[in-house]
Amino acid sequence: MYFGLKEFLNLLKWSLFTNNPLTKLVLVGGNPCSSYVGNSTSSISPLISSNSGKTHTLKLLVQKSNKKLLCAQVKNLFVEMLFSFLTIPLGAAIHLTKDDSSPSGISNLYNSISSLGDEKCLKSKDIKTMLLYPKVAPRYRRVTDFLPIYKENTRPGLFLKEKAPFMVSNDLEIIASPSIATFSKFNTLGVPVGDMEVVEGSFGKHEALLLLKASLTSTSALTDIVNSSRKKPKVESST
Repeated sequence: MYFGLKEFLNLLKWSLFTNNPLTKLVLVGGNPCSSYVGNSTSSISPLISSNSGKTHTLKLLVQKSNKKLLCAQVKNLFVEMLFSFLTIPLGAAIHLTKDDSSPSGISNLYNSISSLGDEKCLKSKDIKTMLLYPKVAPRYRRVTDFLPIYKENTRPGLFLKEKAPFMVSNDLEIIASPSIATFSKFNTLGVPVGDMEVVEGSFGKHEALLLLKASLTSTSALTDIVNSSRKKPKVESST
């Protein structure tokens, strides 16, 4: 089998979705994002409520009949957190979010570092630490306190210019929007207005880590988290 850049990228993607990435690469190939979407967040707690620590609120536009989240109205803080996901090394993301009850190829790869280090295969303990606990690059300042990834002396910073409301789609696409009423972009599936409701949600450190995990393995990150709720959300109003 020829193994080039295309195959490497597909193997990387499969390693996030499944526990047998090599088999999937050989038998399926292609792009796992379009051919395989697992229920990767089945054990994840909801955005709807946070059990501890400081939390912030957001508004979720939900389809009542199937509890599918159409979009969310959020403030800068939430968008800053989402953008910070792009600055986190993959090894650090796996360390923060890995779930031994539902391992993936990339989590198995991460776990193998410990055994290789114990057998003296790695060049040094520093290499082992670097692979297991990689840090955010120094040029990225701390934009959120919800992710335990920054060094203590990391200076605060921002990605966005000024405060403004934003809309975030189910698959984490972000647009600037003045109001949750402006949801025409997300209403392309023909969901009746009477089948929609606005619910109030909250997020904190726990939810940030869960959303990080979902963003790596799901194309419906927000819905996956909301659907796992054990607590009925508070209905704010109907639209």
